[in-house]
Amino acid sequence: MSGAAALYQIGKTSLWRPPDLQLALNWQKKQKPNRTWAQRYDEAFERAIVFLDTSRITYEAELQNQERLQKRMLRRARTTSIILGVALLISLFFFFFGLTQQIAAEKAAAEAVLQRDNAVEQEKIAEEQRKIAEDQLKVIESQQAALQKSFEDLQEALIETDKARKDAERNFLIAQQQTNIAQQESKRANEQREIAEREYLRAEDALKESNNRLMLSIAQSMEAKSVSEEEKELAGLLSMQGYLFHTKHGGKKYDHYVFNGLYHALTKLYNSNYNAIKVPGNYRNKMYALAISKNSNTIYTTGNDGRIFKGDFVSQTVQNQIGANAFPNHVLALSKDEQYLVNGSDSSFIQIYNLTENSKPLEVRGHKGAMRAIKFLPDDSGFISTSSDRTLRLTNHKTGQSRQILQLPFDLKSIDISDDGNWLVGASPSGNVVQVNLRDYKYEILKSESPSRVLSVAYHPTRNLIAYGVEVIDEKGLPIRGTVKLFDLNTRTVTKELSGHHAGISDVVFSPDGLLLATAGYDHRLQMWVVDHEEDLPIDMDNNNGNIWDIGFAKGSNYLIASCNNGEIRIWPTDPKVLAEQVCPKLTRNMTPEEWKSYVGNNIEYESTCKSLLINNF
Repeated sequence: MSGAAALYQIGKTSLWRPPDLQLALNWQKKQKPNRTWAQRYDEAFERAIVFLDTSRITYEAELQNQERLQKRMLRRARTTSIILGVALLISLFFFFFGLTQQIAAEKAAAEAVLQRDNAVEQEKIAEEQRKIAEDQLKVIESQQAALQKSFEDLQEALIETDKARKDAERNFLIAQQQTNIAQQESKRANEQREIAEREYLRAEDALKESNNRLMLSIAQSMEAKSVSEEEKELAGLLSMQGYLFHTKHGGKKYDHYVFNGLYHALTKLYNSNYNAIKVPGNYRNKMYALAISKNSNTIYTTGNDGRIFKGDFVSQTVQNQIGANAFPNHVLALSKDEQYLVNGSDSSFIQIYNLTENSKPLEVRGHKGAMRAIKFLPDDSGFISTSSDRTLRLTNHKTGQSRQILQLPFDLKSIDISDDGNWLVGASPSGNVVQVNLRDYKYEILKSESPSRVLSVAYHPTRNLIAYGVEVIDEKGLPIRGTVKLFDLNTRTVTKELSGHHAGISDVVFSPDGLLLATAGYDHRLQMWVVDHEEDLPIDMDNNNGNIWDIGFAKGSNYLIASCNNGEIRIWPTDPKVLAEQVCPKLTRNMTPEEWKSYVGNNIEYESTCKSLLINNF
């Protein structure tokens, strides 16, 4: 703490945050240090105490600011809900208005049809009267002298009949016009009804979206509170309920807050090492390398004591020791058919184990320095190795035949081979990222990060993209942080830089489906990014008890496994659902109404977090 205070005073580091801050506060509360005691170790006692208090005050202020922000978002969401409710009422008004207009239009259309029928009937009557008049006219002509007065009367009747016919024709035209108008009104009413329905659905969707954002905000708040909650049952309930809200309301699958809350709850409900495999023997053993089966739960691991172990990551057991070496081992590689395991150490030779036979390993010589990296070719025809002698060698793992394919002016710390087997990419501590054409064994420098060191590299499984890890060096030649860069091989440019590590990046790896990128650092941290959403906060996987040396995905992309210090292998589910399924079996109760009111709110109906538990079991 005193060292951190000194670094903070000169601007070399930042204030502490959990978990370092919580550990320091717990230590201060338990030990109650004073000046007399502290001067035995460091005279800057007051500076350290001021640094610790400043870290605590700053962190508490951040929590208060976050709480105020949540309240402000809640008020905004309520205001939005009121506005959307008013919009919904207006939409309903237009809907019923359109419906009324449609009914009136249909009534007018029926009336117009009736008038048209009457006009047709009048026309028929007029036609019949005209025929009668003509017949009478013939009779009058034959009796013209006697019936002159009747003839004149008939003429007048004919005029009236013609007028009636014209009126009927006029009425028929008016009826047709009214029918057209009625049809137009009906069409307009239908359009208004459709507009009203669309507005209603839009308002309903907006209301639903607003509610989802509110519930996701509450879920993140609950997950954050579960991390700092000391009472383990309540921490588990907060993290689980936050996960349920997050899932129900459309939250992203990989969420920093949800994963962090669930994992820390599990460390309280089980223990801080519940996801760790302890390798037998020396617990100071650094587990430098991992080889993970793609077809089963099997893993292979080795470290600086030279022993090689086989284990099962699901049952979290180490079954047996399959080999040993007098030198510290740094590299393991498993063939594609999983019948051969290759081991590289501080010595210049390579050991090849035939896993189908109980025989001594085949030793292959040729390198003149310690092994750095080994990768099998995709067609399983052999593997490529690199060592501190700055060479690349191609070896047939079945026969042991080996030949040098390239001499480089610098050594490579990490290599990877593209899925088509045509290219190899390498990371050099000299600061260079190189790519080797495996058809003619010529290389080119893709990117130089000098004076910083490039420590790890990986190909994306489906895209023309690589990721490489850098240990950033300052002007004084001192490492200050770690960063991961995504490099587009088509454009030869860095497209994204991912920060978050405080030390060099020991390993980078893409998930088999290409959706995730995992990074391991010498800062004891493991981070996981969603490749297409690098702007999101990464999933943090801390609590690793030391540096992380090697990582890999298992069961497709469902688990991330890391080899660490202290003889440990850590198993991390990548899917928060797997973490959530482990919470309720360790709980004995659900939240009380008072806890629900405090952590969730009055406006959200109470529900049972764990359905298998009694609601009133508190």
